[in-house]
Amino acid sequence: MDAIHVNSTKPFFVKHKNGDYFIEDFTLYNTVISALQWRKLNGDIYMCTDSIGAAYYKKLGLEKVWNGVLSIIPDDMEGINPEMFWAAGKLIALREFDRECALVDEDFIVWKKLELSQKAVTCAHREDLMPDVYPDPYCFGADFPLLDRLDKSVLPCNTAFLYIPDKSLRELYVNQSIAFMKSAQDCSDYLCHMVFAEQRLLAMLCEFTKTSIEALLDKDKLFVAQDDYTHLWGAKQALRDNPQFREDFLKKCRKRIRTDFPEYEYVIEAIEKNG
Repeated sequence: MDAIHVNSTKPFFVKHKNGDYFIEDFTLYNTVISALQWRKLNGDIYMCTDSIGAAYYKKLGLEKVWNGVLSIIPDDMEGINPEMFWAAGKLIALREFDRECALVDEDFIVWKKLELSQKAVTCAHREDLMPDVYPDPYCFGADFPLLDRLDKSVLPCNTAFLYIPDKSLRELYVNQSIAFMKSAQDCSDYLCHMVFAEQRLLAMLCEFTKTSIEALLDKDKLFVAQDDYTHLWGAKQALRDNPQFREDFLKKCRKRIRTDFPEYEYVIEAIEKNG
């Protein structure tokens, strides 16, 4: 099965207004292993990015990690506020990629061969409706007429992994999400807006279209040890704050590449030089 990684560089320049684009070393290592591990067991994988991202991977010599690096995300993100909607590139990439695919976050690794349902949407895991993260969607004030017809009680889908086999549902989801992001009024409530557009809306549209949802992970057992998936998300700040933890992690990544993917050992030098 085809898969895509997605990297829109626009949110980077919200935080780093001056200087050149870069990706932290631990993220690069995790992304490389995610791509190579997917290719090993599950099929082709492509990096969907913008012109700056494509040039960056080429400069580092990492473009052969994927089956292709595709510059399909507009550099201006079609006018969507990249500070409010830092993951908007994922929705645009899903719209622009021309065939069925699984969306795999750069910080998510699948360690096993997947057999995904052709009748259900598959996500990483479900999430609880915590009001500080998922408030009443009417509070957004966006031009979103479909909202009245959606069930607001369904649990959101974490989209660190996402597979939507039905083309019509995929199109409905990305079009409604992008329309919401474009109509939202600029404000400082970034998290709630983004997770509504990306995660809660998906679950509501599945309910609306009578599409079942399957999850790779049980939301109530996310911190129970397992060997099938790795999601780096929760550890990123700790990696930034703790130099020893960071070095131990990088050491494990280098060892994994040398052991499992020796033909790609050259990426280690490329990432180290970039750091």
